[in-house]
Amino acid sequence: MNAPQGAWRLTLCYMLAAGLWVAFSDSLLVNLGMSQPQLERAQLLKGLAFVLLTTGLLYAVLRAHHEQQRLAHHALQRSEKRLQDALEAAQNGMWDWNLQTQRLYVSPGYSALLGLRAHELGHDLQHWLKRLHPNDRTSFDRHLEERLAARNPAPYEVNYRLLHQDGSYRWIQSRGRLLFDEHGQAERLIGTASDITQRRKDEDSLRQAAAVFDATQEGVLVTDAQQHIVHCNPAFTRITGYSQAEILGQSPSMLKSGRHDKAFYDSLWNALQNRGAWSGEVWNRRKSGEIYPQWQCIRVIHDEQGGISHYVAVFSDISALKRSQRELDYLAHHDPLSNLPNRLLFTERVQHALERARLDGQSGAVLLIDLDHFKHINESLGHNIGDLLLKDVGERLAQQLGKRMTLARLGGDEFGLLDETCSSAEQAAVMAQRLQACLMQAFKVTDTELFVTASIGISLYPSEAVDVGQVLRNADSALFKAKSSGRESYAFYSQELTEHASQRVELASALRHALDNQELRVYYQPLMCLGSQEMIGVEALVRWQHPQRGLVAPGEFIPIAEETGLIGTIDAWVLEQSCRQMVAWQIAGFALRFVAVNVSSRLFSRGELDVRVAEVLHNTGLDPANLELEVTESAVMDNPGAALALLERLRALGIRLAIDDFGTGYSSLARLKRLPVHKLKLDQSFVSGLPHDQDDVAITRAVIALGHSMGLKVLAEGIEQLEQVELLQQLGCDHAQGYYFGRPQPAEQLTRHLALSVANTD
Repeated sequence: MNAPQGAWRLTLCYMLAAGLWVAFSDSLLVNLGMSQPQLERAQLLKGLAFVLLTTGLLYAVLRAHHEQQRLAHHALQRSEKRLQDALEAAQNGMWDWNLQTQRLYVSPGYSALLGLRAHELGHDLQHWLKRLHPNDRTSFDRHLEERLAARNPAPYEVNYRLLHQDGSYRWIQSRGRLLFDEHGQAERLIGTASDITQRRKDEDSLRQAAAVFDATQEGVLVTDAQQHIVHCNPAFTRITGYSQAEILGQSPSMLKSGRHDKAFYDSLWNALQNRGAWSGEVWNRRKSGEIYPQWQCIRVIHDEQGGISHYVAVFSDISALKRSQRELDYLAHHDPLSNLPNRLLFTERVQHALERARLDGQSGAVLLIDLDHFKHINESLGHNIGDLLLKDVGERLAQQLGKRMTLARLGGDEFGLLDETCSSAEQAAVMAQRLQACLMQAFKVTDTELFVTASIGISLYPSEAVDVGQVLRNADSALFKAKSSGRESYAFYSQELTEHASQRVELASALRHALDNQELRVYYQPLMCLGSQEMIGVEALVRWQHPQRGLVAPGEFIPIAEETGLIGTIDAWVLEQSCRQMVAWQIAGFALRFVAVNVSSRLFSRGELDVRVAEVLHNTGLDPANLELEVTESAVMDNPGAALALLERLRALGIRLAIDDFGTGYSSLARLKRLPVHKLKLDQSFVSGLPHDQDDVAITRAVIALGHSMGLKVLAEGIEQLEQVELLQQLGCDHAQGYYFGRPQPAEQLTRHLALSVANTD
């Protein structure tokens, strides 16, 4: 029963009771036969009684109503308190939007969601809309229009962002319903609001984690506390071959390979129990039966009470990494061209061999094998052919190996052989001879037949060396001795070789300072005209005046200068000193036609010799016609095309050119006739046998005839006897030099000789 109906019923009851009271009381009084005064008093008393009765009745009704209102108010307060407590406990706020008046009510809790006090948000809808994120305004309006158009009173939920007092936007979730008035018109929107910013972040993180879980290349396996598989990711299926349906509910033990013993798994579980995590390499089995390596990390997951709820295993298939490691290890220890062990692996095996030799009392040998003149093949045929030849050489040498032998390519054209069963020098010599013999047969490389020889250095251990470095140094010293002895031979290490090598190192170091310390000297040897027997020029020869050792022989330091690359600098210095000295002699009035200067193959091959010569001639003032450059036959033939171009540029300067050591190389007469040279120098190796060696006589006659037929002068060097002079005169040789005419001497001594000759002539 509603309030209006109750009021009407109460009023009707009152009217009926009052009417009955008046009607029955008046009739009763009349029937009593009272006098008029008595009747009036009775009417008065009846009226008073009625007033008292109705007053009491009204009081009772009002009291009952007031009690009901009080109880209802208390119930409402309790309800509001419970609602407020619930909202505060849930950190929610309440809002009420009157659609007809556009007034908005928000609870203090709602304002607190935005960092505001209760009154700061106000009741103005526009003030609230200003806090709505611009990107959410369109969706908010569309949702409101759809709700009003549908006239749907069902509860709804919508999320949007509101501006917080600190300047950030917070995600707010509103839940409510649309209320209608008695006419069915939309009257109010009412509901609750809660801050779901952190939940949104958590949901984003979960989505990202799920994406990573599905997309990661690492396999992920989750089990419950009883070690039953409850989840796996696609990578697990790809790696193991098991689908999710096949693996769920199973035990991870079905993946075991059988390679690990009980102790391994005991250690794993001990780590999980004590540290909550384990990581390491483990071998497992795929569905196909293939056993493969994994790098696996296992972690224990605990619930709110601290008990174990799950185990999570993340693993990577490291099969490819293992293969790469093996390949890298192979590449690090093997030569990629020949597939033989390289220097690193060879050194390690020599080290192990030395250790075994010390323990077992056995001996062995290390042989260094160097191909003779291999650079000529690279320079003439190209490095591709050279590489193919090296590969074939390695294969042929490998065919000679026995047990406990290691063949390695140490670099370039050098190979190393470790023989751990070699017990004597004789056995090592036999092995060296066998290796040299196997190389004698021609190599067929891209339809080209190539012949190679090898020089071999031998070092025995442990008698001659106690460590790897010493073994290899000894073998290298022996190899140098073999190459110095004419190549295509083998040599054993001896202490003298080490002393000689030490001297060479010291000498090389001292030679680097010789130029700076002005220790080099230029000596001059007379060049004679055989016809007139007069000195027509001199040859400049370098000498080294060592501060402690005295005058060092050229044969001792020139090879070192060539090895260290200093020969080019020395040649350039000699060239400038010789030109200056020639100018001094001309000023003094000495009738020398030219000074001859040797040019090393290193300086000649640089291709800038003409620029250097032109600079020296300009600086010294020497007439180009008074300078003769001697170039070795081998230097010219190393690169004939470039040599011809350089010689023509030198000839254009006006200087004289001579081919030194003619007959000792592999000259092509077709190329020789094109060279713009003036003179051939007959090497002293042919002159030394004159006049008794008929072969030398024949060669000398042929060279002189060849030179004259080409319009060239011929000079014989190394003359020491009168008989040699007479024969050369008979054969028509033009010029000569040698100890018979004069030894190389300092400029001061030769100057005195020239001055004396001039005085005697006068």
